[in-house]
Amino acid sequence: MARPPKAAPAPVLPSSPAAALAAYGRVEPKLLELGPEDLVTVYVEVPRAVSSVLSALPHLRELRDEIVRDLPNHPIEMLDELEDYALAAWYADLLYSTPASELDAKKLTDDAGTLREGLLVAAEALAYRNLLDKQRVADIRKGKGHVDLASDLIALAELFRGSWDKVRAKTAVEDEELERAADLGVRLLAALAAKPGKGSSAAPKITDASDRRARAISLVAKAYEECRRAVAYLRWHEGGDGDLAPSLLQKPRGRPRNAEKAAAAAGGAAAEAPSKAPADEAAAADGGALPAPEPANDAAPVASA
Repeated sequence: MARPPKAAPAPVLPSSPAAALAAYGRVEPKLLELGPEDLVTVYVEVPRAVSSVLSALPHLRELRDEIVRDLPNHPIEMLDELEDYALAAWYADLLYSTPASELDAKKLTDDAGTLREGLLVAAEALAYRNLLDKQRVADIRKGKGHVDLASDLIALAELFRGSWDKVRAKTAVEDEELERAADLGVRLLAALAAKPGKGSSAAPKITDASDRRARAISLVAKAYEECRRAVAYLRWHEGGDGDLAPSLLQKPRGRPRNAEKAAAAAGGAAAEAPSKAPADEAAAADGGALPAPEPANDAAPVASA
């Protein structure tokens, strides 16, 4: 008798833009190898897709030894690198969804420099009293260049957050400053990615945000699908892949047609009606171009080849 599926795990989202940026750097060579034929249609919004994958990772890792033993031809690197793929997709989506009006690199750099210095002075005072990690603060102080400036803001926000209960009453830094630092760091990274300059080797080599996002979500969706297939085989007599979220490549069923029309209207002129078949979308897409971000319901395709 098939085992009833377990309750869905709590949503998991990346908490560290800095970790996502690092993951993207490791993954980008694979993204550069993808051609138009490698891109797939994904019907789930990128943050939700990433949450599904990260939520499934502990269960998948528990089965790794079984997969290696019983499925010797399975590409186990897809499981081993799945977290990096998910974080890279999240980072690519951040860059894609940042409005062009917020990508004034000069203004962002000026604002970021002032905020970084204020947070660093406060962090150094706390580190002197052993309330923050002295080495981490010193490493941040060593940062040079615009990419480091953006990463330093994100790192400072995370450093304060990690000890916030201990230091909030001992510093003039306010909660709103930490929120602003994390947000400003991400927006500056997006601006640098859009217009990479000399010495900005950490900026993505794929400069088109739509193409970058289409490649990244395709990579993680296909890797996750391979992992789901392995679990379905190993657990076929126990309910298959009931412990995992549904495939990212299958269009959800049972969505009201009116909701689909509303989603298309909300997406603007660039959004196509989600009732179109994936094959038609593949023919219509140009080099991995994507419809408008954040469709109103998850039946609308997010990325299509």
